[in-house]
Amino acid sequence: MMLRAGFLTKLTMRTMLVAIALCLATAGTSVAADTAEVDRYVERFNPDIFQLDENGKPVHEMKNAFSSPASDIAQDVATNNWFNLFVFMPFLILPQILLLVVIFKFRDRGDGRKPATFMTNHKLELAWTAIPCLALVIVSVPVWELLYKMELPPTQVDTNNPDQATIVKVTGRQFAWDYEYKHENISIGTDAAGLQEPLVLVLGRTTLLNITSNDVNHAWWVPAYGVKKDAFKGRYTNTWFTPTVAGVFKGNCAELCGPGHGIMFISSVVVTADEFDVYKSLQRHRADTFKIWNQLQRGAGETASDADLKALVTKYFEKDASDGRRFALRYWIAANFASLRRKPQDRALHDDVIRTFQSKRDQLEQLIATVLSSPKPVASAE
Repeated sequence: MMLRAGFLTKLTMRTMLVAIALCLATAGTSVAADTAEVDRYVERFNPDIFQLDENGKPVHEMKNAFSSPASDIAQDVATNNWFNLFVFMPFLILPQILLLVVIFKFRDRGDGRKPATFMTNHKLELAWTAIPCLALVIVSVPVWELLYKMELPPTQVDTNNPDQATIVKVTGRQFAWDYEYKHENISIGTDAAGLQEPLVLVLGRTTLLNITSNDVNHAWWVPAYGVKKDAFKGRYTNTWFTPTVAGVFKGNCAELCGPGHGIMFISSVVVTADEFDVYKSLQRHRADTFKIWNQLQRGAGETASDADLKALVTKYFEKDASDGRRFALRYWIAANFASLRRKPQDRALHDDVIRTFQSKRDQLEQLIATVLSSPKPVASAE
């Protein structure tokens, strides 16, 4: 009986150890899965627009409205451009053909003949004046329709419905852009590294931009969207388009605005409606992650203490301990580190981020697990 009892005790302990090992393995797999998901969304919402592939070519190329239209307006611009080219092509080709004919047919043959000396041909002059004028009238009709269309969104779009329209106030400043989403109550500009944040839009959802400036004149221009609008201080210009292609699109300020004009970049990301819901959720928790980020990334060579960091993480989850809030904390820490890695001007900080990112990420993961697994205090009944 004693042998049997000892055997059962060992078997029970072994079972418990296996169960614990399985739990730890499952937890590790879960954290790894969460980390992979976080990294996927960081790449989605905060892409590195200057990233190069193994061949040294840009991963995200600058696209244009003619070869890679990414909106309904850009598609109309491309179609209109090809129509205009078709109309005017004869005027480009015919003079070259006539020039070659004249060169070879009326060249000096050495037979003593004198060249013709007439100077005018009224019928010919009327013809080559009337025909180009007619061509201009032909192309002006679709051009006028397109310019009129670009002024206001379609009447069937309910701009008060956030599921139908995204309305963004775009403010230019030396040398960055600030975006304010009207319906979503989101404001973005530059990130933790001082780099321009992308304008995130929804695939198939009409976008209205109200553009202004805080200082000098600027111009918001993303070629793939087919729109370019000036930004003036004290007044608004407006434009609209509907994104038709998901992906990353680049642009630049198109109005000379100072010494930093060349680095006043624009990036925009077009995502699905479900991904945009995730983006809105992340933005709602963003401000609450600032103190944790500042404690975690204090400077090159500095390490945050577990006690101070744990206190901030605990306070963060006192407001809400949902999965969405936990995911948001992981996302913003990873996104901030990603931005710092892309800013090599401060070499010491850049190298420190590369070297310590994973250890700091692990430190945060351990504290999140510790805080969320701690028993909540129960109020005593009087």
